[in-house]
Amino acid sequence: MTSLVLATGRNDPVLARQPERLLVEGYRHWLNGYATGSIDCWELGWSLYARELGPREARRLLGDLSCFVRDTRGAASRPLACFPYGCQCLCRDECLVLSLVAAHQNGDAETARAAAAHIADDPAVEMVQAAGAAFGAALQSVHQHLLPVPFSVLDTIARHAPMTKFN
Repeated sequence: MTSLVLATGRNDPVLARQPERLLVEGYRHWLNGYATGSIDCWELGWSLYARELGPREARRLLGDLSCFVRDTRGAASRPLACFPYGCQCLCRDECLVLSLVAAHQNGDAETARAAAAHIADDPAVEMVQAAGAAFGAALQSVHQHLLPVPFSVLDTIARHAPMTKFN
């Protein structure tokens, strides 16, 4: 297992923070919903967001999450991976998605572009960039600000196999 150290400089579990947990768990639920065609995955995602944010904010954010996952999945150069719901580790694709959205929220264009390029090939990189920026703004609108992921961390993550466990 590889440690993922964010801007705090500590190796706290990434999903202990609400913004990161909402992004990663929402991604897992929506990606699984698209993969299986089961609405149950999305219902579980709705329950998580409603519990954490309240129904009004959850309703606003889940439309944006759906667009983000659909666009990112559609533009990806390969099938995207995720770990099961509730897993405290992140796989490479989850780290890339987290890095993409965090970079947009924190004004780090270099990291955002690199994360998008690890998810999709040109010209779809721009679609992934736009999806990440839009979902970052949506999270910000409900006061969910992700910690920055430094470019050096993203570079390390990108060199690992898709199902490498990061914590």
